[in-house]
Amino acid sequence: GPGSDDPGRRPGSGPPKESTMTIPVPDEALAGVLARFGAAVMVTPRSGSWSRVLTVDAHAETTPAGVEIVVESPHPAGLRRVAAEPLVTLVWPPLVHHGHSLVVDGWGRVDGPYIRVRLDHAVLHRPGSHSDGPDWLW
Repeated sequence: GPGSDDPGRRPGSGPPKESTMTIPVPDEALAGVLARFGAAVMVTPRSGSWSRVLTVDAHAETTPAGVEIVVESPHPAGLRRVAAEPLVTLVWPPLVHHGHSLVVDGWGRVDGPYIRVRLDHAVLHRPGSHSDGPDWLW
């Protein structure tokens, strides 16, 4: 049934399951949560134009300033957009039917071939109409 193959379901790990629609992800848990997901969609805004949407690979990295998301080898258009406007949203779609998406908002900066995103917030989210999906287990 739903949730039997949910990558969020790890028996005996962490606090009890979460069935709420929006679950804040603490900085210290982000790397582990992110490791359960695949590729992300990076959305960068542009004043007076459409947002740019790119599929990217990314990982979390702990720095002296806190946790950052490192976008690996983004498209040159992504680098240009972030250099011009640092607002970045990253969305990892659910891996199972009616599972949670991971959504991260932050401020990006170009670092050579990478984009580093300083977090504003990270949440696991799904709409109420998907509440029949698997609960999130930490």
